[in-house]
Amino acid sequence: MATIAGYTPKLCGWLAGGAAAVALLLAAPLPARAADYDTTLAQLDELQTLAETYVQEQDSGADPLLLALSYTRSGAYNDTIWQLTAGTRDASFESYVLEQNGDLAELIGMGSLTAPNGELVDFGHLLASINLVYNGLPITGSWGGDCMELAQYYMGQASDAAGYASLMNATFNLEDDGSTSVFSSSDLRADLDSVNIGAGLTADSRLADAIRTYYADLTEYDRVYQFIARSFGSVNTGDETFADTVYDTLVGDTGMQLLLYTEDMWSISEGWTVAAEAEPALRGAATVFANYLSGAVNGERVNSGDISRLAEMASTALADALNALGDSDAANAALAAGESETGTASSGATSAVDGALDEAAATLRSSFDVTAFQLVLLIIGAVALFGMILNLAMLVREVRK
Repeated sequence: MATIAGYTPKLCGWLAGGAAAVALLLAAPLPARAADYDTTLAQLDELQTLAETYVQEQDSGADPLLLALSYTRSGAYNDTIWQLTAGTRDASFESYVLEQNGDLAELIGMGSLTAPNGELVDFGHLLASINLVYNGLPITGSWGGDCMELAQYYMGQASDAAGYASLMNATFNLEDDGSTSVFSSSDLRADLDSVNIGAGLTADSRLADAIRTYYADLTEYDRVYQFIARSFGSVNTGDETFADTVYDTLVGDTGMQLLLYTEDMWSISEGWTVAAEAEPALRGAATVFANYLSGAVNGERVNSGDISRLAEMASTALADALNALGDSDAANAALAAGESETGTASSGATSAVDGALDEAAATLRSSFDVTAFQLVLLIIGAVALFGMILNLAMLVREVRK
Protein backbone atom coordinates (compact mmCIF):
# COMPACT_ATOMS: atom_id res chain seq x y z
CA MET A 1 0.00 0.00 0.00
CA ALA A 2 1.43 3.38 -1.00
CA THR A 3 2.04 5.88 1.76
CA ILE A 4 1.64 9.65 1.61
CA ALA A 5 5.00 10.31 0.01
CA GLY A 6 4.77 7.49 -2.49
CA TYR A 7 7.62 5.48 -0.92
CA THR A 8 7.05 1.88 0.13
CA PRO A 9 6.50 0.51 3.63
CA LYS A 10 9.54 -1.72 2.99
CA LEU A 11 11.74 1.36 2.62
CA CYS A 12 10.18 2.84 5.75
CA GLY A 13 10.99 -0.31 7.68
CA TRP A 14 14.59 -0.29 6.45
CA LEU A 15 15.02 3.25 7.71
CA ALA A 16 13.07 2.91 10.95
CA GLY A 17 16.05 2.24 13.20
CA GLY A 18 18.18 5.04 11.82
CA ALA A 19 15.38 7.55 11.58
CA ALA A 20 14.51 6.93 15.21
CA ALA A 21 17.87 8.31 16.29
CA VAL A 22 17.38 11.44 14.23
CA ALA A 23 13.81 11.77 15.51
CA LEU A 24 14.96 11.67 19.11
CA LEU A 25 17.60 14.31 18.55
CA LEU A 26 16.00 16.60 16.01
CA ALA A 27 12.24 16.05 16.06
CA ALA A 28 11.66 16.21 19.79
CA PRO A 29 9.46 19.20 20.60
CA LEU A 30 11.14 22.18 22.16
CA PRO A 31 9.83 23.42 25.52
CA ALA A 32 6.75 25.55 24.99
CA ARG A 33 7.39 29.26 25.18
CA ALA A 34 5.58 31.19 27.86
CA ALA A 35 3.30 33.36 25.78
CA ASP A 36 1.13 36.22 26.96
CA TYR A 37 -2.49 35.98 25.80
CA ASP A 38 -3.04 39.68 25.05
CA THR A 39 0.34 40.05 23.33
CA THR A 40 -0.39 37.01 21.17
CA LEU A 41 -3.77 38.39 20.07
CA ALA A 42 -2.17 41.74 19.24
CA GLN A 43 0.42 39.94 17.12
CA LEU A 44 -2.29 37.90 15.37
CA ASP A 45 -4.16 41.08 14.54
CA GLU A 46 -1.01 42.67 13.11
CA LEU A 47 -0.28 39.50 11.12
CA GLN A 48 -3.75 39.54 9.55
CA THR A 49 -3.38 43.24 8.71
CA LEU A 50 -0.05 42.50 7.01
CA ALA A 51 -1.73 39.66 5.09
CA GLU A 52 -4.42 42.05 3.84
CA THR A 53 -1.82 44.60 2.75
CA TYR A 54 0.25 41.90 1.08
CA VAL A 55 -2.73 40.59 -0.91
CA GLN A 56 -3.58 44.12 -2.06
CA GLU A 57 -0.01 44.83 -3.12
CA GLN A 58 0.35 41.50 -4.91
CA ASP A 59 -3.19 41.60 -6.31
CA SER A 60 -3.16 37.84 -5.83
CA GLY A 61 -6.76 37.23 -4.82
CA ALA A 62 -5.57 35.11 -1.89
CA ASP A 63 -7.54 34.94 1.35
CA PRO A 64 -5.66 37.04 3.96
CA LEU A 65 -7.10 35.01 6.82
CA LEU A 66 -5.80 31.77 5.32
CA LEU A 67 -2.41 33.38 4.76
CA ALA A 68 -2.26 34.40 8.41
CA LEU A 69 -3.39 31.01 9.72
CA SER A 70 -1.04 28.99 7.53
CA TYR A 71 1.86 31.28 8.54
CA THR A 72 1.59 30.00 12.13
CA ARG A 73 1.90 26.30 11.23
CA SER A 74 5.16 24.41 11.61
CA GLY A 75 6.52 20.97 12.39
CA ALA A 76 3.84 18.28 12.49
CA TYR A 77 1.23 20.87 11.45
CA ASN A 78 3.03 21.47 8.17
CA ASP A 79 3.67 17.96 6.89
CA THR A 80 2.34 16.60 3.59
CA ILE A 81 -1.17 15.85 4.85
CA TRP A 82 -1.49 19.27 6.49
CA GLN A 83 -0.27 20.97 3.32
CA LEU A 84 -2.76 18.97 1.30
CA THR A 85 -5.72 19.75 3.54
CA ALA A 86 -4.92 23.11 5.16
CA GLY A 87 -2.88 24.54 2.28
CA THR A 88 0.79 25.26 1.74
CA ARG A 89 2.55 28.12 3.47
CA ASP A 90 3.37 31.12 1.28
CA ALA A 91 7.15 31.67 1.31
CA SER A 92 6.84 35.12 -0.25
CA PHE A 93 4.40 36.20 2.44
CA GLU A 94 6.70 34.87 5.13
CA SER A 95 9.53 36.98 3.72
CA TYR A 96 7.22 39.97 3.64
CA VAL A 97 6.29 39.50 7.31
CA LEU A 98 9.96 39.16 8.25
CA GLU A 99 10.72 42.47 6.58
CA GLN A 100 7.81 44.24 8.29
CA ASN A 101 8.07 42.79 11.79
CA GLY A 102 10.35 39.88 12.56
CA ASP A 103 8.86 39.52 16.05
CA LEU A 104 5.73 38.00 14.51
CA ALA A 105 7.75 34.81 13.97
CA GLU A 106 6.92 34.15 17.63
CA LEU A 107 3.51 33.04 16.35
CA ILE A 108 5.06 30.14 14.42
CA GLY A 109 4.79 26.81 16.22
CA MET A 110 3.48 28.27 19.45
CA GLY A 111 3.16 26.24 22.60
CA SER A 112 0.44 26.59 25.24
CA LEU A 113 -0.78 29.78 26.82
CA THR A 114 -3.23 30.65 29.55
CA ALA A 115 -6.67 31.85 28.46
CA PRO A 116 -8.58 34.53 30.45
CA ASN A 117 -10.47 31.83 32.36
CA GLY A 118 -7.16 30.43 33.66
CA GLU A 119 -7.18 27.33 31.47
CA LEU A 120 -4.14 26.23 29.51
CA VAL A 121 -4.73 25.91 25.74
CA ASP A 122 -2.31 24.53 23.16
CA PHE A 123 -2.38 27.66 21.00
CA GLY A 124 -0.21 26.33 18.16
CA HIS A 125 -2.59 23.40 17.86
CA LEU A 126 -5.58 25.74 18.13
CA LEU A 127 -4.46 27.96 15.24
CA ALA A 128 -3.49 25.02 13.02
CA SER A 129 -6.84 23.35 13.64
CA ILE A 130 -8.74 26.58 13.00
CA ASN A 131 -6.93 26.65 9.65
CA LEU A 132 -8.46 23.25 8.79
CA VAL A 133 -11.90 24.09 10.17
CA TYR A 134 -11.92 27.29 8.12
CA ASN A 135 -11.03 25.14 5.09
CA GLY A 136 -14.06 22.96 5.82
CA LEU A 137 -12.33 20.04 7.57
CA PRO A 138 -13.46 20.28 11.21
CA ILE A 139 -12.53 16.78 12.42
CA THR A 140 -9.21 15.78 10.88
CA GLY A 141 -6.96 18.36 12.51
CA SER A 142 -8.83 18.55 15.79
CA TRP A 143 -10.56 15.86 17.85
CA GLY A 144 -10.46 13.19 15.15
CA GLY A 145 -6.71 13.38 14.73
CA ASP A 146 -6.14 13.25 18.47
CA CYS A 147 -8.50 10.29 18.88
CA MET A 148 -6.54 8.52 16.15
CA GLU A 149 -3.25 9.18 17.96
CA LEU A 150 -4.76 7.90 21.20
CA ALA A 151 -5.81 4.73 19.39
CA GLN A 152 -2.36 4.34 17.82
CA TYR A 153 -0.66 4.63 21.19
CA TYR A 154 -2.65 1.75 22.69
CA MET A 155 -3.17 -0.50 19.65
CA GLY A 156 -2.52 -4.13 20.48
CA GLN A 157 -2.89 -3.68 24.24
CA ALA A 158 -6.56 -4.72 24.53
CA SER A 159 -9.02 -6.96 22.73
CA ASP A 160 -12.14 -4.81 22.57
CA ALA A 161 -13.34 -1.21 22.77
CA ALA A 162 -14.19 -1.42 26.48
CA GLY A 163 -10.71 -2.68 27.28
CA TYR A 164 -9.11 0.10 25.26
CA ALA A 165 -11.31 2.74 26.87
CA SER A 166 -10.27 1.54 30.32
CA LEU A 167 -6.59 1.90 29.42
CA MET A 168 -7.06 5.26 27.70
CA ASN A 169 -8.79 6.86 30.66
CA ALA A 170 -5.44 6.86 32.47
CA THR A 171 -3.82 9.23 29.96
CA PHE A 172 -6.80 11.26 28.71
CA ASN A 173 -7.54 14.89 29.63
CA LEU A 174 -4.65 15.27 32.08
CA GLU A 175 -3.29 18.67 33.13
CA ASP A 176 0.37 18.00 32.38
CA ASP A 177 3.15 18.86 29.95
CA GLY A 178 2.54 15.80 27.82
CA SER A 179 4.93 13.59 29.78
CA THR A 180 2.05 11.41 31.05
CA SER A 181 -1.00 12.26 28.97
CA VAL A 182 -1.48 11.04 25.41
CA PHE A 183 -4.48 13.31 24.82
CA SER A 184 -3.91 16.19 27.25
CA SER A 185 -6.39 18.74 28.53
CA SER A 186 -4.68 21.57 26.61
CA ASP A 187 -4.99 19.52 23.39
CA LEU A 188 -8.60 18.72 24.19
CA ARG A 189 -9.49 22.39 24.69
CA ALA A 190 -7.70 23.31 21.45
CA ASP A 191 -9.72 20.66 19.59
CA LEU A 192 -13.08 21.88 20.83
CA ASP A 193 -12.23 25.58 20.66
CA SER A 194 -10.90 25.34 17.10
CA VAL A 195 -14.22 23.93 15.94
CA ASN A 196 -16.25 26.55 17.80
CA ILE A 197 -14.11 29.48 16.69
CA GLY A 198 -13.37 28.27 13.16
CA ALA A 199 -17.01 27.52 12.37
CA GLY A 200 -17.90 31.19 12.75
CA LEU A 201 -15.09 32.65 10.67
CA THR A 202 -15.59 34.24 7.27
CA ALA A 203 -13.18 36.04 4.95
CA ASP A 204 -14.20 39.31 6.65
CA SER A 205 -13.59 38.08 10.21
CA ARG A 206 -10.88 39.46 12.46
CA LEU A 207 -9.23 36.37 13.91
CA ALA A 208 -7.98 38.03 17.09
CA ASP A 209 -11.41 39.52 17.80
CA ALA A 210 -13.11 36.16 17.26
CA ILE A 211 -10.75 34.47 19.70
CA ARG A 212 -11.06 37.27 22.26
CA THR A 213 -14.87 37.19 22.13
CA TYR A 214 -14.98 33.41 22.39
CA TYR A 215 -12.80 33.16 25.49
CA ALA A 216 -14.54 35.98 27.34
CA ASP A 217 -16.43 34.36 30.26
CA LEU A 218 -16.12 30.90 28.65
CA THR A 219 -17.23 27.92 30.74
CA GLU A 220 -16.55 24.26 30.05
CA TYR A 221 -20.29 23.62 29.73
CA ASP A 222 -20.70 26.30 27.05
CA ARG A 223 -17.59 25.13 25.19
CA VAL A 224 -18.73 21.51 25.03
CA TYR A 225 -22.39 22.26 24.31
CA GLN A 226 -21.42 24.39 21.29
CA PHE A 227 -19.02 21.73 20.08
CA ILE A 228 -21.56 18.92 20.32
CA ALA A 229 -24.20 20.94 18.47
CA ARG A 230 -21.78 21.76 15.65
CA SER A 231 -20.26 18.29 15.41
CA PHE A 232 -23.20 15.95 16.03
CA GLY A 233 -26.33 18.09 15.77
CA SER A 234 -29.22 17.56 18.19
CA VAL A 235 -28.38 14.52 20.27
CA ASN A 236 -29.03 12.98 23.68
CA THR A 237 -25.58 12.73 25.28
CA GLY A 238 -26.97 10.61 28.12
CA ASP A 239 -28.07 7.88 25.72
CA GLU A 240 -25.88 4.77 25.62
CA THR A 241 -25.69 5.11 21.83
CA PHE A 242 -23.94 8.50 22.02
CA ALA A 243 -20.51 6.85 21.88
CA ASP A 244 -21.59 5.08 18.68
CA THR A 245 -22.64 8.44 17.24
CA VAL A 246 -19.20 9.86 17.99
CA TYR A 247 -17.45 6.84 16.47
CA ASP A 248 -19.64 6.84 13.34
CA THR A 249 -18.95 10.56 12.86
CA LEU A 250 -15.23 9.97 13.31
CA VAL A 251 -14.83 7.20 10.73
CA GLY A 252 -17.56 8.49 8.44
CA ASP A 253 -15.71 11.75 7.84
CA THR A 254 -13.86 11.69 4.53
CA GLY A 255 -11.05 13.86 5.87
CA MET A 256 -10.48 11.30 8.63
CA GLN A 257 -10.59 8.49 6.09
CA LEU A 258 -7.71 10.17 4.27
CA LEU A 259 -5.72 10.52 7.49
CA LEU A 260 -6.46 6.98 8.68
CA TYR A 261 -5.48 5.58 5.30
CA THR A 262 -2.10 7.28 5.37
CA GLU A 263 -1.56 5.85 8.86
CA ASP A 264 -2.39 2.26 7.76
CA MET A 265 -5.57 2.26 9.85
CA TRP A 266 -7.93 2.18 6.85
CA SER A 267 -8.27 -0.68 4.39
CA ILE A 268 -8.84 -1.10 0.67
CA SER A 269 -8.79 -4.90 0.75
CA GLU A 270 -11.66 -4.98 3.23
CA GLY A 271 -13.78 -2.61 1.12
CA TRP A 272 -12.73 0.98 1.94
CA THR A 273 -13.37 0.73 5.64
CA VAL A 274 -11.60 0.85 8.97
CA ALA A 275 -8.83 -1.73 9.19
CA ALA A 276 -10.00 -4.63 11.37
CA GLU A 277 -7.03 -4.37 13.73
CA ALA A 278 -7.60 -0.63 14.26
CA GLU A 279 -11.37 -0.70 14.81
CA PRO A 280 -11.46 -1.66 18.54
CA ALA A 281 -8.85 0.96 19.49
CA LEU A 282 -10.63 3.67 17.52
CA ARG A 283 -13.93 2.73 19.17
CA GLY A 284 -12.23 2.89 22.54
CA ALA A 285 -10.90 6.38 21.82
CA ALA A 286 -14.33 7.51 20.61
CA THR A 287 -15.89 6.11 23.79
CA VAL A 288 -13.49 7.99 26.06
CA PHE A 289 -14.07 11.19 24.12
CA ALA A 290 -17.86 10.72 24.15
CA ASN A 291 -17.89 10.08 27.90
CA TYR A 292 -16.01 13.33 28.48
CA LEU A 293 -18.45 15.29 26.30
CA SER A 294 -21.47 13.75 28.00
CA GLY A 295 -20.10 14.45 31.45
CA ALA A 296 -19.31 18.07 30.63
CA VAL A 297 -22.97 18.75 29.74
CA ASN A 298 -24.35 16.56 32.53
CA GLY A 299 -25.67 13.93 30.13
CA GLU A 300 -28.22 16.40 28.77
CA ARG A 301 -29.87 16.42 25.39
CA VAL A 302 -28.16 18.99 23.17
CA ASN A 303 -30.41 20.94 20.83
CA SER A 304 -28.48 22.46 17.94
CA GLY A 305 -31.16 25.09 17.27
CA ASP A 306 -29.77 27.59 14.78
CA ILE A 307 -26.22 26.23 15.09
CA SER A 308 -25.36 24.66 11.74
CA ARG A 309 -23.75 21.25 11.79
CA LEU A 310 -20.39 21.27 10.01
CA ALA A 311 -20.15 19.39 6.71
CA GLU A 312 -17.45 17.03 5.48
CA MET A 313 -15.54 17.23 2.23
CA ALA A 314 -16.95 15.44 -0.79
CA SER A 315 -15.75 11.98 -1.76
CA THR A 316 -14.52 13.46 -5.06
CA ALA A 317 -12.16 15.73 -3.12
CA LEU A 318 -10.99 12.73 -1.09
CA ALA A 319 -10.29 10.85 -4.32
CA ASP A 320 -8.38 13.85 -5.70
CA ALA A 321 -6.27 13.99 -2.55
CA LEU A 322 -5.44 10.28 -2.77
CA ASN A 323 -4.55 10.65 -6.44
CA ALA A 324 -2.27 13.54 -5.53
CA LEU A 325 -0.53 11.21 -3.08
CA GLY A 326 0.00 8.73 -5.92
CA ASP A 327 -2.53 6.08 -4.90
CA SER A 328 -5.09 5.63 -7.66
CA ASP A 329 -6.37 2.32 -6.22
CA ALA A 330 -7.33 4.02 -2.96
CA ALA A 331 -8.82 6.96 -4.87
CA ASN A 332 -11.04 4.65 -6.91
CA ALA A 333 -12.10 2.73 -3.79
CA ALA A 334 -12.98 5.94 -1.95
CA LEU A 335 -14.94 7.29 -4.90
CA ALA A 336 -16.87 4.04 -5.28
CA ALA A 337 -17.68 3.99 -1.57
CA GLY A 338 -18.93 7.58 -1.72
CA GLU A 339 -21.12 6.84 -4.72
CA SER A 340 -22.60 3.71 -3.15
CA GLU A 341 -23.53 5.59 0.02
CA THR A 342 -25.07 8.67 -1.55
CA GLY A 343 -25.88 7.69 -5.10
CA THR A 344 -23.50 10.41 -6.31
CA ALA A 345 -19.89 11.35 -5.81
CA SER A 346 -20.85 14.31 -3.65
CA SER A 347 -21.13 14.13 0.12
CA GLY A 348 -22.84 17.48 0.40
CA ALA A 349 -19.72 19.43 1.21
CA THR A 350 -19.33 23.04 0.20
CA SER A 351 -17.52 23.98 -2.99
CA ALA A 352 -15.01 25.85 -0.85
CA VAL A 353 -13.87 22.57 0.72
CA ASP A 354 -13.46 20.91 -2.67
CA GLY A 355 -11.66 23.95 -4.05
CA ALA A 356 -9.17 24.01 -1.19
CA LEU A 357 -8.38 20.31 -1.63
CA ASP A 358 -8.12 20.60 -5.41
CA GLU A 359 -5.72 23.53 -5.16
CA ALA A 360 -3.54 21.82 -2.59
CA ALA A 361 -3.57 18.58 -4.58
CA ALA A 362 -2.44 20.44 -7.70
CA THR A 363 0.36 22.05 -5.72
CA LEU A 364 1.58 18.71 -4.43
CA ARG A 365 1.38 17.10 -7.86
CA SER A 366 3.49 19.84 -9.40
CA SER A 367 6.00 20.32 -6.61
CA PHE A 368 6.45 17.00 -4.79
CA ASP A 369 9.38 14.95 -6.13
CA VAL A 370 8.99 11.37 -4.85
CA THR A 371 12.44 10.28 -6.02
CA ALA A 372 14.08 13.21 -4.28
CA PHE A 373 12.11 12.47 -1.14
CA GLN A 374 13.31 8.87 -1.16
CA LEU A 375 16.88 10.07 -1.57
CA VAL A 376 16.48 12.43 1.38
CA LEU A 377 15.18 9.56 3.51
CA LEU A 378 18.16 7.43 2.54
CA ILE A 379 20.56 10.22 3.46
CA ILE A 380 18.80 10.74 6.80
CA GLY A 381 19.00 7.03 7.49
CA ALA A 382 22.71 6.92 6.64
CA VAL A 383 23.45 9.92 8.85
CA ALA A 384 21.46 8.42 11.69
CA LEU A 385 23.29 5.09 11.46
CA PHE A 386 26.64 6.86 11.36
CA GLY A 387 25.65 8.89 14.41
CA MET A 388 24.63 5.78 16.30
CA ILE A 389 27.96 4.08 15.50
CA LEU A 390 29.89 7.18 16.54
CA ASN A 391 27.96 7.43 19.83
CA LEU A 392 28.59 3.77 20.59
CA ALA A 393 32.31 4.21 19.90
CA MET A 394 32.46 7.20 22.25
CA LEU A 395 30.55 5.25 24.91
CA VAL A 396 32.99 2.31 24.68
CA ARG A 397 35.89 4.71 24.92
CA GLU A 398 34.49 6.31 28.07
CA VAL A 399 33.83 2.91 29.65
CA ARG A 400 37.43 1.82 29.02
CA LYS A 401 38.68 4.99 30.70
